[in-house]
Amino acid sequence: MKKQFSELSKAEQEAVELEYHQMNPEDFDEQMKNAKLHVPDTIRLPSKLVASLQKVAESAGEIGYQAMVRRWIEERLQQESKAVSAR
Repeated sequence: MKKQFSELSKAEQEAVELEYHQMNPEDFDEQMKNAKLHVPDTIRLPSKLVASLQKVAESAGEIGYQAMVRRWIEERLQQESKAVSAR
């Protein structure tokens, strides 16, 4: 899995930023067109559930629980999609 920018070391982040700043504007526009689009959304969770998710994420070596939950949702959606298409 590709590392998120926030998971990179400071030196790696600086190298990525330098690469973007040295890019040709047309190349940058092309790269941005191909970037994943995210829709901001909010799911309200009880504080005890969030605390449990944070503990699980920490024990799994995750930076934050939100990325882990997003991955879980994606995995479950794939499973459910396969089940629906098999019917």
